[in-house]
Amino acid sequence: MNSENTAKMEAKKLYQELETFFNPNRYEDFVQNGVLADNTEVIHKVYTATFSSSEVLEKLRCAGAHDCLLFTHHPGAQHPESEPPAYFTAAEKNYMKENHISHYSLHLPMDQLNPYSPGVSLAKQMGLTPFDSFFEEGGSVMGVICTGSFRRADQVLEKVETLMGHKCRLYEYGGKDLKDGRIAIAAGGAEGTELYETLKNAGVTLFVTGVGTKEADWFAPSHEAAAQAGVSILAAGHYSTEKFALMAMCEFFRERGIDAEFIEETPLLTDM
Repeated sequence: MNSENTAKMEAKKLYQELETFFNPNRYEDFVQNGVLADNTEVIHKVYTATFSSSEVLEKLRCAGAHDCLLFTHHPGAQHPESEPPAYFTAAEKNYMKENHISHYSLHLPMDQLNPYSPGVSLAKQMGLTPFDSFFEEGGSVMGVICTGSFRRADQVLEKVETLMGHKCRLYEYGGKDLKDGRIAIAAGGAEGTELYETLKNAGVTLFVTGVGTKEADWFAPSHEAAAQAGVSILAAGHYSTEKFALMAMCEFFRERGIDAEFIEETPLLTDM
């Protein structure tokens, strides 16, 4: 990674580009969106990352990054679903300030269905065509119902594991066959039991998401609801299902004349 390039943009102008496209004030989010650290007036490069982690900062440090923007989907780091989130330490924030690294984060505004959203980005990677939506949180509609060439749940599992580069977990509640190749996607995670009846009524028998562990109090009730509705859950990890959106965001910045690079993180595999 290298933050040395000829293209640059005033930070305030780039922030405005993000706000115009994503409209962060439209959503009722439980985390802060927008500028989290304004440490540079001019941005020479953007680094995108799914989470705001020490691992990400270490990669920036090794690259000698400076006068740049760190754009993330989450303002905190990956963490077990049973534990509270962890944020940058005072020392890490000071490092970013000293090296003129600004931080901009979008959570629900980015989840809202758009060309760069996690759900749409994952569907694209899977070769699926979205034709309907479901699941809303804080004003952000983030679930997509898709169709494609898959005819069995095990085919989808094989494809997803290849994409993620690690084993995933299939909770078989909906049988092996897919109706008309229909698959529902909510990247990251989706809280609430009512969505499974919605998917059943839409003819969906397979739901691809990130968090699927029964150890997460907020997701555990979903298993009974999914079993009753006959909808299988394919859990592929919070980070892994969302990372493609941050890869796609590199194009957002490049289209505005700024070099951009995605930072890969080590997935936490306990949330499936």
